[in-house]
Amino acid sequence: MTSPLGRVGLYARLSVTTEESISIERQLDAGRKYAAARGWTVVAEAVDDGVSATKNRPEDRPGWRSLLDTSESYDAVIVWKVDRLARRVLDFLHADETLRARGAGLVAVEDPIDLTTPSGRAFATMLAVFGEMEAAAISARVKAARRAIISTGRRAGGRPPFGFINVPNPDGPGMVLAHDQDRIGYVREMVVRAFARESLYGLARWLETSGVEPRSRSGRRDSARWHEASVEAILRAPALAGMTTYTPGRKPGEKSRADVLRDVDGLPVVDESTAIITPAERRELLAILDAAKLPGTRQRAGAEPALLYGLARCGSCGGLMYRATAAQGAARQYRCQQRGCPAPVSVNRGHLEAYVVSEFLATIGRLQVVELEPVEAEDPAPALVDIEHAISETLASMAEDGADVAALTDRLATLKSARSKAREAETAAPEVRTRRTGETFAEAWSKTEGVEARRGLLLSALEAVDVAPSPVRGRYPVGKRASLRWSTENL
Repeated sequence: MTSPLGRVGLYARLSVTTEESISIERQLDAGRKYAAARGWTVVAEAVDDGVSATKNRPEDRPGWRSLLDTSESYDAVIVWKVDRLARRVLDFLHADETLRARGAGLVAVEDPIDLTTPSGRAFATMLAVFGEMEAAAISARVKAARRAIISTGRRAGGRPPFGFINVPNPDGPGMVLAHDQDRIGYVREMVVRAFARESLYGLARWLETSGVEPRSRSGRRDSARWHEASVEAILRAPALAGMTTYTPGRKPGEKSRADVLRDVDGLPVVDESTAIITPAERRELLAILDAAKLPGTRQRAGAEPALLYGLARCGSCGGLMYRATAAQGAARQYRCQQRGCPAPVSVNRGHLEAYVVSEFLATIGRLQVVELEPVEAEDPAPALVDIEHAISETLASMAEDGADVAALTDRLATLKSARSKAREAETAAPEVRTRRTGETFAEAWSKTEGVEARRGLLLSALEAVDVAPSPVRGRYPVGKRASLRWSTENL
């Protein structure tokens, strides 16, 4: 018997393309046969292959979107099962509402429902509820399995950090992290150089001159070239301190601060067999990298090193001055490029650098170089353990009959505040103090090679070099335009 419906569309979806039991072709074939048996004409077909219903709303999928946007008119859309369309109740209801706005309904081949009727829509809503519960249960099982794998020291998939490789687990199934003997030495040297305040730009150039090839990425034309972002990612990797990246509860597509695997006390789990630095050293390293993000402390990728980059500042607006060229590249300059600057300043690069070096050596050349070194601080880990234990005891006491819940709640709030402070201390940048090296700035300058290294020496003693606009057209003595601002902390 032919249904009043005449024109229908078909929709098929699959999360994993290797899932043969509910393949796209099987879903479409079932829909075609279902329509043919009822005398319906299929006027449109849409497919979303490799698309998760949990992570993607129907209206965000290209296949379903094309079915809604088609100029073809239809009375219903046939799906294999309701969960092919949606695994969340709200997604299902919204999709149903969109179809009804077009004057169409939904028909499921395997589910005994016809959403062209009110009773069918009510039953489909109940099925969607169970589908959402099933999806949540699957997600919980996957997360639990991932946590179990990571907690035992095994790899849960993904590419290992640079300097490390995945190897078969010698104590059981799966893979574990190990040192890549061909690269780990370079990572150790990168850490040493980073602690010596070598810039990311300098580290990238060192890796290239050392013949170290970055791991290629598909589609990257300059995959043989090191970039500052790649160098920074290596130095920030938790694996350097034997930690494992783990951020539970993060939803797909959600941006959140990456965390590491922690034990029951909230402390990072450390695998000392793969660590090349301690957790305390990692905190210091991250502080160095964070400081390197301040304005004027990073060279532009691929740019020629400039001695006063990060120091030269425009006397009109106070902004940084950047490398520039004039007269078809014949004259190298430092030039203000800040938007809104009332009178952008430019100055001959060679003249300014020569003047600054001369003043630098004449003024502080006889003074001793001062270095910063970390101050040994009390390890917050023992305090965290005690606090976590006290919190557990308090929570247990609150569950007892006759407990003074109000007092225990106040105690719990106090303990949580103390825990927050202890965790802040754990992640805080280490305190540093100054130490004189016994070597003068003039001696250090004479034996220091390379623009980057000498720039670092200038940065240790200078806050800025302010360059005033020239009062006349043409040449004007740079010494009358430039003034050096000295750093009082390191002198």
